[in-house]
Amino acid sequence: MAKIDFRNKINWRRRYRSPQGEKTEHEILRIFESDRGRIINSPAIRRLQQKTQVFPLERNAAVRTRLTHSLEVQQVGRYIAKEVLTRLKEQKLLATYGLDELTGPFESIVEMACLMHDIGNPPFGHFGEAAINDWFRQRLFPSDAASQPLSDDRCAVPGLPLREGEEALNELRRKVRQDLCQFEGNAQGIRLVHTLMRMNLTWAQVGCILKYTRPAWWVGPPPQTHSYLMKKPGYYLSEEPYIARLRKELSLAPYSRFPLTWIMEAADDISYCVADLEDAVEKRIFSVEQLYQHLHDAWGHHEKGSLFSQVVENAWDKSRSNSLSRSTEDQFFMYLRVNTLNKLVPYAAQRFIDNIAQIFDGEFNHALLEDDSDFSQLLDLYKKVAMKHVFCHPDVEQLELQGYRVISGLLEIYKPLLELSEHDFSELVAKERLRHLPIESRLFQKLSTRHRLAYIEAVNKVPRDSATFVVMEYYYRCRLIQDYISGMTDLYAWDEYRRLMAVE
Repeated sequence: MAKIDFRNKINWRRRYRSPQGEKTEHEILRIFESDRGRIINSPAIRRLQQKTQVFPLERNAAVRTRLTHSLEVQQVGRYIAKEVLTRLKEQKLLATYGLDELTGPFESIVEMACLMHDIGNPPFGHFGEAAINDWFRQRLFPSDAASQPLSDDRCAVPGLPLREGEEALNELRRKVRQDLCQFEGNAQGIRLVHTLMRMNLTWAQVGCILKYTRPAWWVGPPPQTHSYLMKKPGYYLSEEPYIARLRKELSLAPYSRFPLTWIMEAADDISYCVADLEDAVEKRIFSVEQLYQHLHDAWGHHEKGSLFSQVVENAWDKSRSNSLSRSTEDQFFMYLRVNTLNKLVPYAAQRFIDNIAQIFDGEFNHALLEDDSDFSQLLDLYKKVAMKHVFCHPDVEQLELQGYRVISGLLEIYKPLLELSEHDFSELVAKERLRHLPIESRLFQKLSTRHRLAYIEAVNKVPRDSATFVVMEYYYRCRLIQDYISGMTDLYAWDEYRRLMAVE
């Protein structure tokens, strides 16, 4: 087993204009402080204030947005990181693991990964993802072969010999089609940080938000040894060279994960489970009394001294005893959060330490809070109650269906840009307006400058005389549309859809 030395993982260098030479502890901390500033001041973080957590288009400021949720995850991540470092210090293992001078960066990387973990999410959350994927799947995997750059009728005919290089081109088409139908918020987050916003963060900071390690073009089951780590797409074909370099800089084996990502993931799991239930009470989907009953019934067995009694019943009893002077709802959720954190954070930290060798190598094929313990059961309890009584509520489902329709409708509106030939679209990009393409010109003008520049830069890297140019140009054009629409806030997408559909 290789020696555990976090100095080989907490890589403070950047891809562009990286500081050279050895650095003191203070200089390294300043580099990560620069990361914090770049992240907190980025427009992607600001947009989270108008993106859905559970309830789309919510105007009640007490109900969580992606931003308020991310701030809570940030705090829990910091708590777990401090707990890990404190326990390692007590065991006199900080120096052994190369962390004695990296405790500040360790905490900072976790905190900022927690703040960024949702930046790639499209409007309307998972229903926005589903709308993008369904729309592209219906057009890139039609029942009959379509005459577009990603189709080739010759290659579909059994027994017809392929020309030289055609097999590789056909494989590229397959990869591109699959990749475009696997839009995922985590993969889009990597694309935002590197390709679209060019934040030039340290390798360690980006590594911490690479939550899943499966490329979006992957088909079939992942290796059993990495089944959990690869359960969702983690990056796109467009970012594959960057991820290859990231793995080299962080000494990560293929499909392995950066060690501190497990802490970010645990912080998210702990935060959203209680938050979703609190938001449901705020929205009057059920009362706090009804919530307690749902939790009580779903737990099942009620032995004295169980984790349920220490966390949920304790919160309920304390909130009732203080109800004369304070709101029962506020008190219940305050105690429920405190009790949940006080149980789950130390457990997550200890799981990190107990499995530190596998985690350091990036091979631990589980979440920290995914096992047979009561702690995992408590998280599952919150998730089951939310799934049964919140996400399946008619009001929530109605909003999700509206969000699905908005994203699908916007993609349909921008479809003319995808129907242009490569020659016509290239001319439109160069001149920005073409008299003989009035609709397409107006649609192109609405795309953001940042997204257009990312498209131009990517296409310019593909040799125009290569056999792959037409396929890759079309791929980046599809990415351009996905980037633009997924970057909208819920309210902007809603308003834009209404404006372009002329329903105002």
